[in-house]
Amino acid sequence: MTEIEVPGPEPDWQPATQPPYYTGRNPAHQYSVWEHSAPLFQMIGVLALPVRPVAQRLRLHVERSWDGLDDLDVVLFRLKGFSFAISKHDGNPVGVSYVWLTQPHEQADKALDTLLEVVGIGEDAVAFRGDAHEDPAERTATAQDAGSPDEVTDVTLPTSLWARFRRAIGRTQ
Repeated sequence: MTEIEVPGPEPDWQPATQPPYYTGRNPAHQYSVWEHSAPLFQMIGVLALPVRPVAQRLRLHVERSWDGLDDLDVVLFRLKGFSFAISKHDGNPVGVSYVWLTQPHEQADKALDTLLEVVGIGEDAVAFRGDAHEDPAERTATAQDAGSPDEVTDVTLPTSLWARFRRAIGRTQ
């Protein structure tokens, strides 16, 4: 069989993971598994501790990943019927981690309480319940809020999760 040789990258191509995306000569823009999945997640709280102690308690492997914001530590796991992710971006405040449900659930508070109970920590470990990046003044409409799309008026659509996240940690675009 003949060996096929792929040429190396062009000298003026920036790394495909390097922002600002689509501004260099590299025609490719790579995105991470986390960046692809996280917009589907439901943030349920912020813990006042890093990812690793929780992962060690549950004997989870902390994955090192990256996305359009920064490098991050993340664990994804199931616990008593809930699917969780706990993440910490390098650029976020030290000593906090974000708790997500990988599948939105109506009982987000119960999910967070379940996590706290199994990990063996109390409410004092919770820095924030809910979505820390959601502006409570923003009004969003869902299909359940209105009988038909025609009934939705005067609604401000929320900015993307990543835009709210960047704003929350002081990194505006």
